[in-house]
Formats: sequence, structure tokens, C-alpha cells
Amino acid sequence: MKAIKYLFIGALMLVFSVPAVAQDEDQATINAITKVIKENRGGFDAIKDQVKDVYKKNKKNPKVLTAIGVAFKEVKDTANAREYANLALKVAKNHYAPARILLGDIEAIADNAGPAASQYQMAIDDDPKNPEGYFKYASVYRKVSPRLAVAKLDELAKQRPDIAVNAMKARFWFDDKEFDKAIEAYKMDPLAKLDRGDLTNFATAHYFTGKHADGLPIVEEGIKRFPRHAPFNRLGMFFNYELGNHEKALDFANRLFTASDSLKASWMDHFYHGLCLQGARNDYDGAIDKFKTALGMEVPATNRISLIQSIYQAYSAKGDFDNAIKFYNDYLTAKGNPTANDYNSLARMYTKHADEVPEAEKEQWLMKADATYGEAIAKFPANAEYLNILRARLNAGIDADMSRGLAKPYYEAAANILAAKADRSAAETTRLVECYRYLGWYYNEKADKATCQSYWRKVKELDPANTEADQFLQ
Repeated sequence: MKAIKYLFIGALMLVFSVPAVAQDEDQATINAITKVIKENRGGFDAIKDQVKDVYKKNKKNPKVLTAIGVAFKEVKDTANAREYANLALKVAKNHYAPARILLGDIEAIADNAGPAASQYQMAIDDDPKNPEGYFKYASVYRKVSPRLAVAKLDELAKQRPDIAVNAMKARFWFDDKEFDKAIEAYKMDPLAKLDRGDLTNFATAHYFTGKHADGLPIVEEGIKRFPRHAPFNRLGMFFNYELGNHEKALDFANRLFTASDSLKASWMDHFYHGLCLQGARNDYDGAIDKFKTALGMEVPATNRISLIQSIYQAYSAKGDFDNAIKFYNDYLTAKGNPTANDYNSLARMYTKHADEVPEAEKEQWLMKADATYGEAIAKFPANAEYLNILRARLNAGIDADMSRGLAKPYYEAAANILAAKADRSAAETTRLVECYRYLGWYYNEKADKATCQSYWRKVKELDPANTEADQFLQ
């Protein structure tokens, strides 16, 4: 069991256990010494006199002594943290919940679940109304004994019915990436009872499970209460984009980047912003700029591939063929193992570009598409039938009068594969008819009546209702 999980989840409870009150003299002292300790992490000798001075002035104050210990814990100086926790307990005659919680945290850092739980239980005994001890106890036991963890939270529910205990359970599931279970647990408490962190988790769990429509009301509740909280604006952008509400998603994107507090923008923020610009406004330049910004950040390898794909697609939609081809090749390089569909996409890019160039240049670009299909057929023999069909259709367009028979070898290759299949699907039979129709017409143009009729008879066998064949079979 990892200590980081104990402390991360436990930290979420601070919103319940720390009241928002004016800073008193103790708090001023705590803030000052905490700042000194954190700014000199690992250098106790340099600050020992300052710490000693604060200790002398507060040696009978368990609140300050515990806070000093907490500061040392946060800079991973558990020896000093333990010393000050014990000093606080000595002053408080061994009954001071915050010091017990600190000692429990120190044990949790060392992955000592049993001793940590014992300290948290003593904190509960000292202050039964303080939820932090219950939650941290449950945190360390949730892997060892989920039953004990849940039972401890049920105890808290009896002491503090005002606290969303089911939400605490949901955090266990959320932290373990059991998002469906987290959602079900969160549903047991009213939205109005959930704090900002829980609303964020609840909405995020819906995003990770693809439940975008169900996640929107949670975001709306969060926005209502915390309009400048970046995660709600972010999730509002995500959900609305995924639901096809591109204009609304763009509104949330603008809120995220211009009306959110303490935003640390991620690559996903820029990526979705680009998608919104493209979807709502056909602003391809803006989208490309956002995609490139995202690409310049730390991005998982798989997501980098998708980002590069989005860039080439935006350039393609914009009609910037040179950049589209450049980034498509970058995409193939990043992917490392391109598929038959990737080659088909490249061929289609060449075909689309052929429609945009002067007539004299069209065929050279179409033949680049043809060569791409040829390479794909060689690489993916399992897809040879359909790739040959695509190649045949391309060449049939180039050689519309069939004078060169450019499509003939590819329709023949596809027909041979399809005719040999005993379990052809309806779609495959339709493609086989397509092959025979072309070959029937081709041999008609060549005035080879016998071969022409042989293909139209095959068409009729596969498609008895085909009336086109009748004119050749009279």
C-alpha cells in the first residue's frame, strides 16, 4: 500500500476540518514558522535557532507544536515531525487529535498501516466529531479491509450527519480509478451537500466513463457555486464538445482561459480548445495554433499521435495540401505501425488535392494515390480485396472511357478473391457485382462479345433483378 495514497486522500478532508476564520496570533506564528521550514527543506541546521525560538514561546501550546511537526512532515523530515507531535501530546496529556493524526501520517509514510490506524483511532477517541481521523483510518484500511474502512465511515455518519460520508467512500473509488463505483457512491449524496473537490471528482468520473450528458448537470452546479474554478470550466468545454454543442463548448473554453483562477493549462485544454474553434467556427488556423501549442507540451506518446493527426486533418480541411502531407508523414512516423486505413487516408489526400490543381496536373497526383494503394496491398494482403476495389475505382475515374483498361487488373484481382469466398457477406457480393459489371463493360468496349457476356451472366446470377445485364445477354 502506497503512503502517497493515504496522504493525498487525507488531504482532501481539510475542507471539512479547517474552519474559515480570521487569522489569530497562533495562526500567524504557524504561518511564519511553516514558511521558514518549507523554504529551507533539508537544511534543519540553518533554521534550528528559529524553530527553537518559536518552541520556547509556545512550548505549552499543542496547536503550534503540532503545526511545526506538520511542516516538518511536509518536507519529509519525519524525525522532527515525530518529535513535535510527541511534544504536543505531552502538553495535552496524551489527548490531542491533531497530534495523533500527525503521528498516523508519519506511520502511513512508512507504509505501516496498522500503527497508522491505531494513531487515527486514538484521534477519533480524542475528538469524535472531527472527520479527519475517520477518513484517514479508512484510507489506510481500504486495501487491507474495505469492510473496516466502510464501517469507520459509517461511524462518522452517526457522529456527523451533516457530512457527505458517501462522498468520502466515492473518493476511495475515484482514487483507484473505479469511476463507475465512484459515480454510484456520489449519487447517494445530494449535489448541494458535495464540496468543490467532490463535485470535481464526480464530474471527472463522468468524463472518464463517457457519460457526458450526465456530467453536465454536475458541472452546472459547480459553476453556479464556483464560477472561476478551472476544472468546472474545463469539464464544461469537454462535455459540450463531446455532445456536439460546439458553440457552447467554445464559450467554456474562453471561460477556462480568461475567467479561471490559477489555471495550469494542460495539453488537453489546448487540444479541446482547438477542436472547439474548428467545430464552432471552422477556424482552422486557430485550431492548428492550439494543436501545435499542445504538441509542444508534455504529452503521452499515444496522444501525440492523435495531436499530429488533428493537425494534418485541419490543414487538409483548410486546403493547405503541403502542410497536410508534411504532418501526415509525421503522423505515420509517430505511429510506427500504420494500418491499411492510414494508407487509404493518404491516397484520399492525394485524390482530394488532384481536384484542386490545374487539369494538366491532375493525373500525376491521382497516380500518387494509385501508388499508395499498391504499397498498401503489398503490406496488407489480408485487406487486398477491398484495397484493390479502391484502387480500381480510382483508376476507373482516371480512365473513364476504359481505353487504357487501368482499372481492369484491380477489379480482376478483387473478383478472384471475392469469388473464392464461400461465406460472402451482402456487402461483399455487391462489390463482386461491381467487379463483374466493370469487366463486362470493358470487354464490350473491346468488342469481345463472348467474354463480355460471360461477365454479365455472372452479374445476373448474383443479382437476378439486374436489368442492365439484359441488354448484353439478348
